[in-house]
Amino acid sequence: MNEEAKNKSLTKAELNLMNILWDKGRGTVNELVEALPDPKPAYTTVLTVMQVLTKKQVLTFEKQGKANIYIPLLSRKDYLANFMDETRDSLFRGSAKSFLSFFAQHEKISREELEEILKEMKE
Repeated sequence: MNEEAKNKSLTKAELNLMNILWDKGRGTVNELVEALPDPKPAYTTVLTVMQVLTKKQVLTFEKQGKANIYIPLLSRKDYLANFMDETRDSLFRGSAKSFLSFFAQHEKISREELEEILKEMKE
């Protein structure tokens, strides 16, 4: 996967499908449609999103008979790291302290949880 794929932003629809693929490892359009909650989108809608993700070089596919099996080229970890870096840089002016403080306050993290997080970070 190229560096450009890491920096792609994904729409909510794209992220919903990528989360399924990240969990499963691979899947066909039919499998993705089945995994989505009701009301399920049309097969053609999911197919279109998969084609866009392939053009963005976030996915690749293998032919199996008449079906394409889609496989992520971008890991959830890489996407999340880039997304969080962009969020920190654009909304918190690059300040990790402001970024972390916001989440600690917004999520109402307890002192005990913060101490556990700090302990894990030290290890």
